[in-house]
Amino acid sequence: MRQVISGAGVDSTSAAQAYLQSTPGEELRLADLYLFGELEDPNAIFITNWGSDLLWKPYGTFKAATIKRGTVTTKIGLEVTSLEITWSPKPAAWGQTISTANVYQKAYLGFYRNLKVRIFRTIMPTPGDASTYGAYELFGGRIANTDVSRGTIKFTINSFLDVLNMPVPPNVIETTNVLAGFTGATPVLADGETALAQFTVVAPTTADNILATCTSPTANKIYSNNKFLGGYIFFNAGSTLAGAFTAIAGNFEVHLGGGVNVNQFFTYAPFPWAPTVGDTFFVSSKFPLDAAAAQAAGVYQGFLYVPAPEAAV
Repeated sequence: MRQVISGAGVDSTSAAQAYLQSTPGEELRLADLYLFGELEDPNAIFITNWGSDLLWKPYGTFKAATIKRGTVTTKIGLEVTSLEITWSPKPAAWGQTISTANVYQKAYLGFYRNLKVRIFRTIMPTPGDASTYGAYELFGGRIANTDVSRGTIKFTINSFLDVLNMPVPPNVIETTNVLAGFTGATPVLADGETALAQFTVVAPTTADNILATCTSPTANKIYSNNKFLGGYIFFNAGSTLAGAFTAIAGNFEVHLGGGVNVNQFFTYAPFPWAPTVGDTFFVSSKFPLDAAAAQAAGVYQGFLYVPAPEAAV
C-alpha cells in the first residue's frame, strides 16, 4: 500500500490500511484531489471530484468541481504512462490579462502546457473528512496535450517518467557545450553584455508589433537592426502578459517624434492580446551557433571525438 499522510501531516498508512480491510467496499468513501501547479504557486488550482469542498491540511482546501479521470495503471519498469483528465469548469467572462482570463481561455492559449499535475486519493471515514486518514499520491505528471471543446477541457497527462524519453542526454556528455547544455536566456554577447536586456512597453503597441524602451543594462539603448532575430520576448511578473513569450522575427529602431527613439519588435506569433503600456519584459538573443563565434565568447568547448549536437538523433 502507498504511504498515506493524514491531515496532521504524519504517516497514517497503517491506520488507513486497517480501516480499508475492516470496511466493506460498498461503504468506502473515496475521492480524488487534483493539484494543478506547484503547492507554493499562487495560481495553482486545487479541485476535487467530491460533492463538496475537502480540506486536507498538508495542501489546503480542494474546491468541488466537475472533473473525472481515466484509469491509473501501474507498471514495473520505466515505461511512461499517461492519463486523461476531463474537467468542466463553470463558464466565466473572458479577460484581457493572464490574471483575469478564465480557465477555458488559458487552456486554449496553451497556458497549462507542461504544467505539473498531481492526483491524490483521500480515504474518508465519514463524508467530507479528508483529514483523519488523509490521502496518498495516486498519479503525477505533466500536461502534454490540451483539447478544449464546448463546456469541457481534456488534459492528457504524461507521468514524470517522460523525462526518460531522451535517447542520449548530450548535456551530460558535453557539460561545457552550450548547444548540448540546453542554454536558456542569453544576453547580447556581441555587445559585450552580461545581463539580459530589459524593456518597458510604450504606445502604440499591438499583439505582434511591440514598441519599448530599454531600461537595462543600458537605459534607452537602441539595438541595431535584427540584433534579436531568432531570440524571444518573455514578459515579467506583474505584466498583463506575465509568463507569455514568443519568438522574434526582427527588431528595428523607430522614431516617435520629438527626438524620442525606441526599439520595435516584430514577433513570429502574436501574443493573445496587446501588452499594456508600462508592462515589462526581457529579450533573449539567439545564441551563437557557430563554433568560432561561441569560442570567441569563451563559452563553447566541445569534447574531441564527441559528435556535434546538431547530429544527434
